[in-house]
Amino acid sequence: MRDRAGKSLRIEEWARRDSFLHRRDARSKVLAVLVFLVAVSSTPPASPAVFVPIALPLAAGLLASGLPLGELLLRASIILPFPLFFGLVGWLENGNAQFAGALVARSYISALAVLLLAGVTPMAELFRGLRGLGLPAVMVMVLQSLVRYLQVIVDHGMRMRRAALCRDGGAGSRESLWRRASGALAVLFGRSYARAEGVHRAMIARGFRGDYVPLRPARITPLDWVFLAVAAMAAGGARYLAGVGL
Repeated sequence: MRDRAGKSLRIEEWARRDSFLHRRDARSKVLAVLVFLVAVSSTPPASPAVFVPIALPLAAGLLASGLPLGELLLRASIILPFPLFFGLVGWLENGNAQFAGALVARSYISALAVLLLAGVTPMAELFRGLRGLGLPAVMVMVLQSLVRYLQVIVDHGMRMRRAALCRDGGAGSRESLWRRASGALAVLFGRSYARAEGVHRAMIARGFRGDYVPLRPARITPLDWVFLAVAAMAAGGARYLAGVGL
């Protein structure tokens, strides 16, 4: 049986591949995605067709990344229940179906763009790029710690699940299953907390002083600037075409 813990780290495996987008500096990719998100959010909801030109630069990025397109599209659809719900509420209140459709389209395209960024940028480089763009060190540290501790929780959860399956943990009535699940959840967070403390003590023992030290300095090459300029012009051009209704 395929290990589901590996699925949760699938994006990080994608980020270690090699392509034109993978080789670009994290700062240029973050800025390109921000420009694209601004173009998406400012697109007027005149009709569903206006989001076709906006999606073209994203489609080009997906093809250039070399990542599995089907899996990317499926993973981005995780956020669809939320815009579908709020779009339905807005539709029932004011009868504006275009606004509801635009909300769903914007949310899905934005989620796909962020997922593409994560899929072509290793997590360490992404955080280093955010720090290089002037994001406060405390915020970057909180984000890094959150990601690392979530990975710890996922790892412990998959281990406990395998242990329960080996002991026929799926047998029994629904009430007993709920009782065992609640107990397992408490044990999971207790073990994860202890593991996090151990990781922190190990970091302190190795000289951690409140900030991660990059293994190699970040450097933006002329090709990174060209990529950023082309990406910004593509997003701006797509936004213009969407605005004029083409």
